[in-house]
Amino acid sequence: MIQYMPRAKTRSEEILKRLLADKRSDDRASEIERNAASIATAMASIHGGEWRVLIDHQAGYVTVIRH
Repeated sequence: MIQYMPRAKTRSEEILKRLLADKRSDDRASEIERNAASIATAMASIHGGEWRVLIDHQAGYVTVIRH
């Protein structure tokens, strides 16, 4: 079984916290931002480092990359 050690909060976690506090929960774009930030936070938790989210609504894709 793999165990993860607690670590300092990342920038992604701070962004996720702010987005989750956003009262526009019915706004679909905000939902996409929150979900992408959640994925970036999980990636940082597993792999370490800072992760960046790129969202292009016109092209229809979301990218989560190590920053």
